[in-house]
Amino acid sequence: MSEITTSERPITPPLVGRLNIYSNTSLNEENIIVELSKSLASHFVNVAAIEYLYWYRRGLQPILDKVKDVRPEINHIVVENHADEIVAFKNGYFLTQPAFYISRTKDEAVTDKVKQLNEYLYLSGKNEVDNKVVDWFHTTGTGILYVMPTDSDEIPVKTYALDPRSAFVVYDLTPAHEPLYGVNVVLENDKEAILDVYTRDKKYTVRCGYIGKFISNGEPLEVTPVALERVEANPLGYIPMVEYHYNSVNMGAFESVIPLLDAINETMSDRIDGIDQFIQSLAIAINCDFEDGVTANTIRQAGMITIKSVGDNKADFKILSEQLDQGQTQVLVDYLYQQVLTICGMPSTTKGGTSTSDTGAAVLYRDGWYQADTFARNTEDLFKEANRRFDEIFISILNRKKGLGIKISDFELQFVRNETANLLVKTQGALNLKQLGLSPEITLAKSGISNDPVADVANSKPFIEAAWNIQPTEVVDENIAEDREVL
Repeated sequence: MSEITTSERPITPPLVGRLNIYSNTSLNEENIIVELSKSLASHFVNVAAIEYLYWYRRGLQPILDKVKDVRPEINHIVVENHADEIVAFKNGYFLTQPAFYISRTKDEAVTDKVKQLNEYLYLSGKNEVDNKVVDWFHTTGTGILYVMPTDSDEIPVKTYALDPRSAFVVYDLTPAHEPLYGVNVVLENDKEAILDVYTRDKKYTVRCGYIGKFISNGEPLEVTPVALERVEANPLGYIPMVEYHYNSVNMGAFESVIPLLDAINETMSDRIDGIDQFIQSLAIAINCDFEDGVTANTIRQAGMITIKSVGDNKADFKILSEQLDQGQTQVLVDYLYQQVLTICGMPSTTKGGTSTSDTGAAVLYRDGWYQADTFARNTEDLFKEANRRFDEIFISILNRKKGLGIKISDFELQFVRNETANLLVKTQGALNLKQLGLSPEITLAKSGISNDPVADVANSKPFIEAAWNIQPTEVVDENIAEDREVL
């Protein structure tokens, strides 16, 4: 890939989150060209912002175009790439470990099916794909997952992460906003592209012309539907593309703080300029008569000169310098960076100073770890909402190809994060809940000790029964038993 020049860098688009694309018209062979042209127009608005955020995260930031009119020879350009720092932290914190399925019941038969489901989930490659999708939506606000059946008996399902610059989903206008169709752009050559368009019952192949190549020269991808080439049945019965979002407005993790990040870059660049200008201070000669042949370059190279006064005027030769107040500049940089962390929901390692008396939960609150967890839980809810569409496709394929016989209500997605954080407080809370008479499952869940309390209690059944002093169930009066069943 050739280097992107200044003139080719993406122009800053409005950065207010990606648009959801809606339509109230179902696709058919007669209207597909017209409808695709409408949805692509909205998609290209998103592509411009996605392209900018993608390259911003990689270090192509406005400071690179800095122009200095005064003493242009001293023009340092510094990119403190906090955008990449934010995305890297969000990725690692959100998916500390791969997400997996847990059983929603104590039925051992269902639990066994969920174990098989997790095995197929691993074989499908979704753990790795989740990392890519999460990286995309932390960077640009949206990520696209593609799922399809295979001919392999061992690996019946495969998943892939698509580039959101070339893939999108269109939703209907009902309150549920169900997917109407998904579109994936496949480039064939320098003049043509193919649109793979999926509805629940059909797959359309549309030939397009296109202009612009994202990645190679920073211009957004633009395609124009030309002709419908092929229509096939979609035996899957689902749209195989699932769109995930970082937040409800489809903004990237660092998108809302880009002005602050730009200000940090400008401050740091000017700071280095100030140091350099102090070192290379200008010299002023007042009423000086230099020897023949002495020029500005001679003075600069020699570092010392001999001067004499002119007439009655006293000769003076001095360095003109004014040093930047580094202390005040550092206060500004620290403030800007702290605002970035606060807005993005990231923890700070310096907010509380180098030494304080805070311990335990106080440290987690003070340094922003609870805020980080709150942001992650919000993203987790949105991820689960989108992932239910993947779950429907996933179990549909497995039930048909492998006869797994599992229902969508049998399981749910689980994230593992911070099980051991502040463990002492959690265990103290669990003991208090136990004394109130709550069941082991409720105690482990509400105290935050376990992400899968049902499975953990089942695996530790004899130990928990001993700790809880649970006795074998005795014969219960039939009337009481009937009352319990009603309850």
